[in-house]
Amino acid sequence: MSELARKNKTVKVHQLRKYLIKNYPNRSVAQIYLEVLENFEEDELVPDLILENLLLDEEDFRVDG
Repeated sequence: MSELARKNKTVKVHQLRKYLIKNYPNRSVAQIYLEVLENFEEDELVPDLILENLLLDEEDFRVDG
């Protein structure tokens, strides 16, 4: 389903799953999206619409080292 990730070029499902579990402030919304993510492969890019609905973008996942 990578064709659904036209803007998102870096955030993968496993990254969003980890973020939702550890950092997302609304636990109810996080749980809903964790269930939605079960329909995707772990290394698949997250569809743009999911990131937009969660008010997230690639910058939220940037790791400065």
